[in-house]
Amino acid sequence: MKKWQKIIGVIAFGLIGALLAYSIFEIELAYMWYDIICDANRGFWDAHPFFITLECAAVSLYFIALALFICLWRKGGKR
Repeated sequence: MKKWQKIIGVIAFGLIGALLAYSIFEIELAYMWYDIICDANRGFWDAHPFFITLECAAVSLYFIALALFICLWRKGGKR
C-alpha cells in the first residue's frame, strides 16, 4: 500500500469507529433507557433484543473490516 492509502485508511477507520460508537450511544439513549413502560413505548421494549443484535453485528463487522485492512496493510506492495 502507498503511504497516502494508509493515512486515508486510518482516518476512515477512526471516523467510522467514532460514528459507530456515537450511534450505539444514541440508540441506547433514545430507545432503551426509558424509565416508564407504557403502551406508547412498549414497541421499543419489545425490540430491545433486535437493537442489541444490530449493535453486536455492527461492532463485529467493524472489527472484521479492521482486521482485513491490517492484513492488506501488511501484505500490500509485496509481489
